[in-house]
Amino acid sequence: MKNNADRLHNLLLEVAYVLRIDEPRWSSSVAGLGRRLDEAGTDRHVRQRVVRDILGLYRHGMGGFQDVVLQRDGAVLPEQQQLDRLRSALFEESRRQLAGEPL
Repeated sequence: MKNNADRLHNLLLEVAYVLRIDEPRWSSSVAGLGRRLDEAGTDRHVRQRVVRDILGLYRHGMGGFQDVVLQRDGAVLPEQQQLDRLRSALFEESRRQLAGEPL
């Protein structure tokens, strides 16, 4: 259980770190999910709620988490590729854990 939670927590921290400069609001939101995951401890039901909230980031339309583009002065930043990889990994790990893997 701890390894799965650690993997998800680490992904949340990495995403928050990449977003910190250019998207502080999103960084704060993602970091907050990491804190909630920590606070859940071993409570499976609370962890499942947090994982569902993580997946909820991907359900928004325009202006949502999937639309975040790291750019400055009209140019996309190199960190965008890292953010794209991390977003995908976070989504897949969250889905995997919710689909029956131990939380």
